[in-house]
Amino acid sequence: MKEKIAKLLQKTTEFTQMRYIRIITNAFISIAAISIAGSIFSLLKSLPIQPWLNFLQVTGIDSLLSVPIAIANDLMAIYVCLAVSYQTAKEFKQDPFSAAVIALGAFMILTPFVGMSYDVDPATGNYIINTMQNVIPIDNVGARGIFLGILCGLLATRLYCFLLEKKVSIKLPDSVPSNVSKMFESMVPGGVVYLIFLVARYGVSLTTYGTFQNLIYKLLQAPLVAVGGGLAGCLIYIIAGKFFWFFGVHGGMVTYSAMAVIIRTASAANQSAFAVGEAAPFPEWALTMSSWCELGILSLVLLMIFLSKSQRYKSLGKIAFPSALFGIGEPVMFGAPLVYNFTLFIPYMLSAPLTFLLTYGAMKIGILASPTGAAVSAFLPDVIKGVLLTKSWFAVIWTLLMIAFNLALYYPFFKAIDRKALEEENTKEVSE
Repeated sequence: MKEKIAKLLQKTTEFTQMRYIRIITNAFISIAAISIAGSIFSLLKSLPIQPWLNFLQVTGIDSLLSVPIAIANDLMAIYVCLAVSYQTAKEFKQDPFSAAVIALGAFMILTPFVGMSYDVDPATGNYIINTMQNVIPIDNVGARGIFLGILCGLLATRLYCFLLEKKVSIKLPDSVPSNVSKMFESMVPGGVVYLIFLVARYGVSLTTYGTFQNLIYKLLQAPLVAVGGGLAGCLIYIIAGKFFWFFGVHGGMVTYSAMAVIIRTASAANQSAFAVGEAAPFPEWALTMSSWCELGILSLVLLMIFLSKSQRYKSLGKIAFPSALFGIGEPVMFGAPLVYNFTLFIPYMLSAPLTFLLTYGAMKIGILASPTGAAVSAFLPDVIKGVLLTKSWFAVIWTLLMIAFNLALYYPFFKAIDRKALEEENTKEVSE
């Protein structure tokens, strides 16, 4: 068994070292500080202490704390595009800053500058949709646009580098200052890149999708729309969310919006049953919103803190622990990273569905109490969430058991990335 795991880890490590996978991985690592900073303010804003929350509301600090959160999350696609382009240009020995600017421009060419606002007609109560020109919808540059940001960062930069390599540029005499010369060298390649992306934008505008953001988003949603409720629907909801997150797309946003009708209906029925003291009619959907399906991130952070030999992961674990304890996983998603980390792909994809099935099975045979249907804050610590969800203190023991299960699941794969990070740190020390 150990030999099979070792062979699997070797294969995933080799895959991770492929050029474009390495570029994307390094890009997400380079912007990890943004998500970590945003998570700190998210934690401060969502601490489940009522006097603290009241203080934030009364003083207006609540709105102030929302600013860095928005800067970190609502512009993530822009950061990703810039980072991927920068790393791609470095890989192909071209000026990374110029390439990043070109790639961002290409991304913006594919981004519609049209937004919608909604007003309510006071006479009829109907919604009035207003179209606003020359505005950038936040959805398109936030988590929803990350996948397009990756594509633009890769494709626009690769084309830009290719044109430079083929000398498709304006070459000035050596007597011209280098900063002026570089500006003219990038004019023609940049113009060609913009022209190609402009044609692509026009082509998609002729389709029913209208924009690239809609095209990508609807294609991702399509497999989920046909999924019904029940246990199978819950599993698909969980697995699809993790799968999309792994590739940098906000999995929760895609899966929730695709299955919102099912989730809202189930949640409303559960809460209505709880209000009159009846059993939750959809316990499996209550379970998908619980803490147990997200214990993998916390378990990985604990491995970093207590078992990491590399300074990189030990430091990340200490920084990410407070956020992970309150259900905020972005520092690990973009810091480890889990995004495009094929070494951690297997435990990451198995953690949530297996934990869900084990917990669901424990509830069916009576070891663990079923969810009551009560609405529980997503930002409570996992142990507390479990107790409130089931109204049983045995949930504390079950949470610890599931953490132990996830620690065992992640352990061999984490040791592989930790060993590699330690080797890189030792090599760097020797070279210095």
